[in-house]
Amino acid sequence: MTDLLAEMNWTLIIILVIVSAIVAYIGDLVGMRVGKKRVSIFGLRPKSTSSIVTVVSGILITILTLAVLSTTSQTVRTAIFSMKFVQRQITELTSQLQGSRGELVDLETRLLENQQDLISKQLQLAAVEGRLEASEERLKEIEEELKRTKEQQTTALESLAILQDERQNLASEVDALRLESERLREGLEYVRGGRIVVFAGEMIAQTVVNTGPSGGNPTPEDILETLLRSARTTVAMRTAVDPDLVRVLIGPESEEKIREISASEGQRMILRLIVSENTVQGEVISGEISIYQSRKIYDRDQLLADESGIPPGLGAEEAEMRLYSILRDVNVRALRDGVLPDPLRGHVGNLSASEFFDAVDLLTGKENPSRIIVKAEEDIYTEGPVRVKIEILAE
Repeated sequence: MTDLLAEMNWTLIIILVIVSAIVAYIGDLVGMRVGKKRVSIFGLRPKSTSSIVTVVSGILITILTLAVLSTTSQTVRTAIFSMKFVQRQITELTSQLQGSRGELVDLETRLLENQQDLISKQLQLAAVEGRLEASEERLKEIEEELKRTKEQQTTALESLAILQDERQNLASEVDALRLESERLREGLEYVRGGRIVVFAGEMIAQTVVNTGPSGGNPTPEDILETLLRSARTTVAMRTAVDPDLVRVLIGPESEEKIREISASEGQRMILRLIVSENTVQGEVISGEISIYQSRKIYDRDQLLADESGIPPGLGAEEAEMRLYSILRDVNVRALRDGVLPDPLRGHVGNLSASEFFDAVDLLTGKENPSRIIVKAEEDIYTEGPVRVKIEILAE
């Protein structure tokens, strides 16, 4: 109620009341004067004339009221002069409002459907994301498997390359064995006719040439004579003939190598006389010179092997195998360090059988653990041989 009173246009109401009072008062005054003067209008009686004045005053009050309302209020002016237009507008707006409400209902229905579609799409998206995540995990697994496969492929290719290299090496060995077989066949033919005293690839002489100040600057003839004399002596010891009867020849290329070595200065060189082919006793031995640079490999008494913890109570065979294994390791080490091996046997060591079996006897039947030490017996150079001494110590 208070809100309604507050919203009323009190100014307009007060103005209407005042205007109506003024017009009524004026009309009343006019009517009284007309009645007192007994004025007659249009030949009417004074009383009728007074009534007409009163009616005209009422009409004027209404007209003035409408004029004031129209002047002061847009709403009243619209209601008086544009009521039908406003009604038509209200009708149209009502129709539009109903249409809009219908559209709103349709929109709400479509919104609900769209929301349901959205929920369905969200569920589908969640399912797709789940499948995508599973696909990504599977892709990672496939990538890792592909990486492992590539690594395996690389390893397989490397193994294939190694196998191919081994195949080539085996083919080379087969070719070498075939050549060796041919040489052996030829050797057998020689054997049928006589005794082979030297074999192809065998070293029958070796000498060291030192062209430094302490070497004496040997001449090519001296070097060649030293090699040939050593070769004849070696062959003569095998055949029990006079060394002067053994004939050894080398080619021009080997003689040129000897001259080059003799002309050099400040070098220690190894010259080896290698047999070119199997030779039967009584035939001329053909050979060629191989040259190597010589250097000191081991000093005198240098430790070459040291194996401790040899168990007690070894038998002769076990002690022999243990010593043989240690000496074999020494041989491998010497080859690795640069000592030239025997061309046929591949050995570099030089240990007498008596020294070897003396060491076996010392090692056999020990009651306490033993220690085996192998040392260089003397300074050892590239040309070898590796002369060693064996010490058996108790731990």
